[in-house]
Amino acid sequence: MTFKKPIYRILFFAAWIVVLGGIVTLLIAANKRNKEHVCKGVDVTINGGGDKIYIEKEDVIKSIDKTANGSLINRNITDINLTLLEKVLEENPWIRDAELYFDTKEILHVSVSEREPVARIFTTNGNSFYMDSAGYIMPLLENYSAKLPVVTGFTPAKRWNANDSVVWRGVKEIVQFVGPHPFWNAQVGQIDITPVGKFELVPVIGSHIIRLGTAENIEAKLNKLFVFYTQVLPKAGFAKYGVLDVQFDGQVVAVKKGPQSPVDSIQLQKNIQELIQKKAMEQEAQAVLQQESLPIAITPVVIVNKDSINIQPSKKDAMVSKDKAVNDPTPKKATEVRSNPVKPKE
Repeated sequence: MTFKKPIYRILFFAAWIVVLGGIVTLLIAANKRNKEHVCKGVDVTINGGGDKIYIEKEDVIKSIDKTANGSLINRNITDINLTLLEKVLEENPWIRDAELYFDTKEILHVSVSEREPVARIFTTNGNSFYMDSAGYIMPLLENYSAKLPVVTGFTPAKRWNANDSVVWRGVKEIVQFVGPHPFWNAQVGQIDITPVGKFELVPVIGSHIIRLGTAENIEAKLNKLFVFYTQVLPKAGFAKYGVLDVQFDGQVVAVKKGPQSPVDSIQLQKNIQELIQKKAMEQEAQAVLQQESLPIAITPVVIVNKDSINIQPSKKDAMVSKDKAVNDPTPKKATEVRSNPVKPKE
C-alpha cells in the first residue's frame, strides 16, 4: 500500500508531460503551417467578349508585380492585398472587371474581363480612340489596330458640353445597331459627324452618301432605306443618286447626280444584291425560330421630280395620302407613281 502513492504520482506527472508536449507540438506545427502559406503561383485568365483578346497575360502580371513591389511568388498570403490589386487592375481602361482569389493549393487566380471595342472615333484635330458597347472610352493599343466602324468629326474637347454628350449618345446608338446587323455592318464603312451634330453614313458599296440626321429612330430609318435598296434602286440604277436622305419621317429623298457609266451601275447593283441576299438568308433562319417577328411588306409611293425621289409607305386610309399631298412642299408638276414591290434579282 505504501508503494501505490509514488506510482500514482509518477503516472500523473507523466500524463501531464505528455499533454504539454502534445500542445507544444501542435503549436509548433501550426506556426510552421502558417509560414508555409505562401503564394506558389499566379494563374491569369482573360475573358473577352469576342474572338480577339486585347489584353496580354504578361501585362496583367506586370501590373500586379508593380503594385505589390515585386513578385508574389513565395510571398506570405496574409501579406497580399487582393482588394488593392483588383482596384489597380480595374483602373486599366481596357479592363471592365477583375477578380482575385487563392485556391487550396495556394495558387492566386486572376480573372480579368476585358472591354470590347465597337468603333474607332476620330476627333476633328486628328486624334483617335476606341469606344466599347457601353460608351466607355479606351485608348489605342500599341501593337494592334482593330478593324471596326470608323466615326469621324467628334469634338477634341476634354470637357463636353450638352450637345457633345447628345452626339456621343447618338454615336453609341448607331454603332450598337449597325455593328451586329448582318447587312448594315457590311454596308456602312464610315460614320461622319457634321459640324451641326448630324450624322452621315458612307457606304462600302455605292457612291452615294446616306444622310441620317440624328440617331433617333435609327432602326426605322435604315429599314426604309433597305426597302429603297430592294425596290427602287434595281429599277433606277445604283449609280444614279449621290445622296439618300432618310432623316424625314416615312420618306427617303434621293438626290440625283451626273450621268454614270452603265457598267459601273450594273456592278454596283450586283454587289448590293449579294449583300441583300445574305441578309435575306439570315432572316429566313431567324424566321424559323421567331415566326411572329417576320418583317411587314411595304408598298412604296414614289414621287418623282426633277431633282429627287421621295419614297414613303402607302396607307390604307386615303385621307392620309390626301393630307400629305396638301402639305407636301413638292411642286404641283410632280407626278405620283405607285409601284409594286420588286423582288431582288436572284
